[in-house]
Amino acid sequence: MAKVQYKQKTGVLHIGGGRFFYAQEPVEVTAKERDDLLELYSDLEEVKDSKKEEQEESKNKKTKE
Repeated sequence: MAKVQYKQKTGVLHIGGGRFFYAQEPVEVTAKERDDLLELYSDLEEVKDSKKEEQEESKNKKTKE
C-alpha cells in the first residue's frame, strides 16, 4: 500500500470526512486514494518505504512461502 503524509514539519491537514493527515506520520492508503489525494491536496506527499521496512517485508514474504 502507498503511504501519504502532510508535507509540513509540524501541524495537521483536515480534509473532511474525519480524515486527518499529520506531519511526519505517514498514513497507508490505496493507490487510487493516493492518486486522488495528491491531485487534490498540494500539501500532501507520498512517502516511500525506508530500506529497512523493504527488507523486513521481503523477509516476511519469504517466511510465508
